[in-house]
Amino acid sequence: MFTELSHQPPKLLISDFVIVVTHAPIGYTHGSMAQPQNIAPAPAEWAWDARRMAQLGVLTFARFIQNTILRIVYPFAPAFARGLGVPVETIYFLVALRNLIGLFSPLFAPLPERYGRRVVMSAGMLVFGAAALLAAGVPAVWTLGIALVVTGAIKVIYDPAMQSYLGDVVPYAQRGKALSVTEFAWSGAFLIGAPLSGWLIGRQGWPAPFLWFGLAALAVAPLLWRVLPSAGKGGRRTVSIAYTAQMLRRHPIIWAAALYMMLTLVAQETLFIVYGDWMESTFNLTLTGLGFATTLIGLAEAGGEATAGWSVDRFGKRPVVILCGLLNALIFFIIPLSTGSFAGAMAAMIALFFTFEIAVVGAIPLLTELVPSARVAVMSMALGAMAAGRTIGSLIGPFVWDRAGVVGNSTVSAVMMLLAVLVLARWLHEGKEETP
Repeated sequence: MFTELSHQPPKLLISDFVIVVTHAPIGYTHGSMAQPQNIAPAPAEWAWDARRMAQLGVLTFARFIQNTILRIVYPFAPAFARGLGVPVETIYFLVALRNLIGLFSPLFAPLPERYGRRVVMSAGMLVFGAAALLAAGVPAVWTLGIALVVTGAIKVIYDPAMQSYLGDVVPYAQRGKALSVTEFAWSGAFLIGAPLSGWLIGRQGWPAPFLWFGLAALAVAPLLWRVLPSAGKGGRRTVSIAYTAQMLRRHPIIWAAALYMMLTLVAQETLFIVYGDWMESTFNLTLTGLGFATTLIGLAEAGGEATAGWSVDRFGKRPVVILCGLLNALIFFIIPLSTGSFAGAMAAMIALFFTFEIAVVGAIPLLTELVPSARVAVMSMALGAMAAGRTIGSLIGPFVWDRAGVVGNSTVSAVMMLLAVLVLARWLHEGKEETP
């Protein structure tokens, strides 16, 4: 399916995948299927000055808020279930439902192009804040479900817009470092957000994180509006779903990228969906203990993100990602050997998340360069694939856990990670677009 990738560059540009395009540099004509008249210009020189750092800081903080609400459901799923008086399987179902929303990520791809990155990200945080406050104000299973679903929807809108913005303005040689800064929002959700949430839940009940992070989301929305540049006005062109499908068939590198991201997230989610249940049942951890364990994982992720930002620009995106993917698969295999003690289990989990972060974060700058003129489309497909991976993992994880325990979960995860590395090593290379 993907063999054409190694022989010649595609003749059609995947920028045609974007359903609505508004940026004038892409050069579309109106009312036709015409190809781009010229390629989007290369990013200007990136200066690590106060203005750029402020943009990265606000982008990262907004993403930290989203990721905290996204991730706390894993360690605190039993606490949410006890607070709501429902089985923990109900919380797992809500997580799977939230992940399912991410499958529609490609349908949201036109939004940043039509309305601009700044508008979409700012409006998304306002919607996110409103949904979180609903769960806090009306504590119930259905409001928690709404909050989680909205979290999933906003993430698949916000992340491609943010990554595409950085792809537009940061040269490829420095892009790994810039994107890795925003990835600290992912580890920060465990390093800071989870312990804080555990503390809040213990004192104010399970809805407390939704209250405080909802208020933070409403506060960060105007900051995004202020620090990001406004979108330029450009031509607008509509492409049918049938035409989009045709472009995907003719450019299989998109499918290869999506498959890599999906497999990596199946690997992580299959084990991590039962993380809280595993830790509580095996080591009798309290909320405070779970918060501490999650902090250690957050530190490992932060280390992985920092290492990814430094190493992929220095040694190459593909070699670093392939090596860490293989190491990650090996650690998945040995997880069952670590369950004899809490210290051993945490050491294995720290190594697992360190290598996993490099395998994922290091791949993001590679993906942004697959088709430079259609970064929103590529990243939306990748994010949709990640959501598909989370959905698959969150469905099969509890099933395997009930029947084979952590041995079964870790084995499935290891196999999925090995397959992901194979896909990347065989098919994913930086794109070489040509002007028609």
